Amino acid sequence: MSQNPIEIIWKSGQYCAQMSASWPITDRGLALGDGLFETLALTGGKPRHFAAHWNRLRASALALGFADLGAGDDLAAVIEQLAARNGLHAGSARILLSRGEGPRGIDLPSNPAPQLLVRVFAKPKGNLPPLHLALSQVRRVASNPTSRYKTLSHLDMVMSRQWPVDGAIGNESLVLDAVGNLCCVGTGNLFWIEDETLFTPALDCAVLPGTTRARVLKLAAGCGLQVKEGAFAPQSLFQAETIFMTNALVGVRAVCRIDFGEQQVLKTLDSNPLMLALQQAEAASG
Repeated sequence: MSQNPIEIIWKSGQYCAQMSASWPITDRGLALGDGLFETLALTGGKPRHFAAHWNRLRASALALGFADLGAGDDLAAVIEQLAARNGLHAGSARILLSRGEGPRGIDLPSNPAPQLLVRVFAKPKGNLPPLHLALSQVRRVASNPTSRYKTLSHLDMVMSRQWPVDGAIGNESLVLDAVGNLCCVGTGNLFWIEDETLFTPALDCAVLPGTTRARVLKLAAGCGLQVKEGAFAPQSLFQAETIFMTNALVGVRAVCRIDFGEQQVLKTLDSNPLMLALQQAEAASG
């Protein structure tokens, strides 16, 4: 299957060429980041774990005052159709939900007309580089909606890579919460293994409830691991046998190095058998 050179997108019920699509300048998603998004893996031209992503989007939208989005079954078919029209077999899909147009100001519009946009993307060529984390100056706050939901206001994670602590170097960020406990990495959730126990920061440490995170926690027992969620200081990672991140596109990906700045660098193993068992179980989960 060859990729279509003219990208086809889907916007609120209509397929169209990306170059001919328009977006109103009064849209609140554009002006205020007032909206949500989901990123899904495409495998065999189909969205992977669509139900988990849609259920999170639906619940998040309700929490933020959107009308109920419904079951979403038709959107799974839209993504499959988009993959076919764009000639994509493997890659990713992005669902973007905006509250729609509104007057100037931050108050919610009285009669919002939300907009849904769906795009698909080819899988990048080549292998991923070793994952090196750099401790970021950016902190996440548990009570903020940008921490609890996957909002269009994603600037904290964008800047987490751009604002490392002095001297720290990496290709991905390590982010703490407002009180200094471990939170996440720039594009996913954080895990580590020690003494046959799987550790991960709890959701109340400003952690986004990742769909792959939830799946890995369920798979842990079958891989011989106990689970411990909680508030952990960065120093906890120095006791880890292996450290990894998760997200919808990479599944389980090992961390090879963490730079905390001030010449404090932690090198970790990327071939731990328990982590590899989790990686394989997640990959086989659908």
